[in-house]
Amino acid sequence: MIPWIIFATLTVVAMLALLWALSGGRKGAVTDPAVAALAVYKDQLSELERDHDRGLIADVEAEAARNEISRRILSAGQKAGSENASEKSPWVRNLARGFVVVAIPVLALGLYALQGRPGLPDVPHAQRIANAAADNDFPALVAQVEQHLEAHPDDVKGWMVVAPAYHRLGRFDDAAHAYAQILRLKGPSPELLADYGEALMLANQDLVGADAQKAFNQALALDKTNAKARYYTGLGLHQEGKNDQALAIWRKLLADAPADAPWRATVAHQIAALEADKSRPPALDKNTVAAVKNMSASDQQAMIRSMVDRLDKRLTANGDDLNGWLQLARARTVLGQKDAARKALARAEAHFKGDTPALARIAAFRKTLQLD
Repeated sequence: MIPWIIFATLTVVAMLALLWALSGGRKGAVTDPAVAALAVYKDQLSELERDHDRGLIADVEAEAARNEISRRILSAGQKAGSENASEKSPWVRNLARGFVVVAIPVLALGLYALQGRPGLPDVPHAQRIANAAADNDFPALVAQVEQHLEAHPDDVKGWMVVAPAYHRLGRFDDAAHAYAQILRLKGPSPELLADYGEALMLANQDLVGADAQKAFNQALALDKTNAKARYYTGLGLHQEGKNDQALAIWRKLLADAPADAPWRATVAHQIAALEADKSRPPALDKNTVAAVKNMSASDQQAMIRSMVDRLDKRLTANGDDLNGWLQLARARTVLGQKDAARKALARAEAHFKGDTPALARIAAFRKTLQLD
């Protein structure tokens, strides 16, 4: 009986909170997310102007940031206007209140009557742990191993069982601790060190920190072909902005990978994403940027098309520059010339026929540009 009273009380509290929000909430409070976002964007714009005036942000970066914030302000303003217009209709609020008061309790009880088991007795925690294997209760199985390890902390088999289980449950801090215990008891191996480094990286919000990189370096010192350690070493370099070094590691990893390696697609995707970024045209100098600003839109387009055509002619004369082909395909795509972009990649494939790594890069880049 007590659980039912608790659930009923929680339901009433939740309904009152919803009704309070629908009635307008606290006077003077900002309840429209779009209005709040609008205020944030305006504050960001003011801060940007102050930083620009102090010389902390260059003209080009300031202009790009100003355009992006202005676009967001326009978008938030449109949302705020549409939501405010809907709030002016009283029948919408009345309908919502009726739904809260009537529909939610009815739906909750109906669903519980169909799917729930009101007569099922509570299962004590100890009984759940004891029946974990029979009930195929994965979290309870993990708890069972944890209880065993509390009494036998040097049982390496127990740590080896629970480490991947923690990983599966998303408990990456616990997984890293478990792998550390395995390394303590069993000694280092390339696979264990790579798994330990991966757990540290995942526990660090997907950032390859110093401890994780140390584990990967130790794994590669024992086995320089370890795929996981090589991949995450490249990821760490990419996160540091050392994209050329990351690309070199990943390209070699992809070239060495077996045809049926399940992680090939992940590596190819990372390579394509980095190459897509590298294929962007280099930044223009200040004089060129100033000249472009003074051009009309049609003159700007004409200049861009001229630059792309010159790149096309250069590659026609000497097609050994694979990055140039990728840059040409991206430029054609940006200009809306998708057929020309497809032809550029096809010409690149013909030029690099027989070069497996180059063909793999071209195929991955085609997917990145959505040209396949």
